[in-house]
Amino acid sequence: MDYKIMHKDRVIAFANENGIYEIIEKVLCPACFAVGMPLEVWLDNRSVDIHRSHSRKLFKALRLRNADEIELIIDVGHGITITDNWWIQKSHENLDYSSLKRYNEEIADIALYGASASDSGNTEGYCELGTVGSYEKAWRFIDGCWYMFKQGNIQELISEYYSFIFLKSMGVNVAEYDIKRITSEETGLTSTFIITKDFTGNAELDFEPFCNYYTDHDEPEYIISRIDKKHIVSYVMMVFYDALLHNDDRHNQNAGFLRNTITGEIISIAPYFDYNLGLISTGVPRIDSDKGNVFTKAFLENDICCSILKQELPDRDDIIRSIKNAECKCLQVFSDIKLNYNIIHDYIISTYDYFSNALK
Repeated sequence: MDYKIMHKDRVIAFANENGIYEIIEKVLCPACFAVGMPLEVWLDNRSVDIHRSHSRKLFKALRLRNADEIELIIDVGHGITITDNWWIQKSHENLDYSSLKRYNEEIADIALYGASASDSGNTEGYCELGTVGSYEKAWRFIDGCWYMFKQGNIQELISEYYSFIFLKSMGVNVAEYDIKRITSEETGLTSTFIITKDFTGNAELDFEPFCNYYTDHDEPEYIISRIDKKHIVSYVMMVFYDALLHNDDRHNQNAGFLRNTITGEIISIAPYFDYNLGLISTGVPRIDSDKGNVFTKAFLENDICCSILKQELPDRDDIIRSIKNAECKCLQVFSDIKLNYNIIHDYIISTYDYFSNALK
């Protein structure tokens, strides 16, 4: 079977079961593309996690048998994700890209809840097969914009929302997050979600994850030696704030670049996102006042990280102000939760002070 790999409505490459065999428009291709590259290298990073319980129900609703059957994934999902314009179709097909990306609320319900009240069997439009990650989640189209709805326990919800408010207060380029509570009319039960707005503006820009550039090498020393110099500061500060927020989930699908959809040029590092596994999500965040922790060690061992942070280290008073803003907002949004916010306050300040002292 031959395939056309598309960017919007343009053919940018050709492939078959052996991989990519011809590249037409290199500047518009994903960074990982090369002649001979197996399709799985690209598609595996834009395919739903089959270990999510609701994804199995999604596969059943879409009448898919096995996620490893790449032809079925292409036939139904076409490699489409919400935050970019790349997709794939068979060589003889002339499908309408906008129709394939149209919102399907029933499919979104199945991906998020495991079931849909409508149960019409409609599988047209975006089928959520490109919604990656290990948490139950789905994209919803609201008032002309895409929003990611994601489930999580209360520690994860607070950690992600607190991190967002903190980073926004610091003036950091961070994805917008909010908390959404939905009460079922049938059961009366309320579900709480963390939601984030699509920062590509309905794919007016292409988000391309770091994994397309650096595979699974997520170590700062590896990325810094390969990233364009004009993006180094943004990257280093992302690593710094990950340390401040105890975020150890910064793998290469949780960071990326924004690209111009016409020229393919990298514009910037994407807004920082995905902090649900930081702070208190896995327990009490800790740092030794003398030895630091795994975050500070990796950062301070890199001379470029240290040099940049010496120039970019934020003011301690701004850190304290942002902590207070995040705590105040969380107390409003999670008013029924009795959390000792001093745990978070102490960790962030202690980590900041450790960096500050180490750089002197």
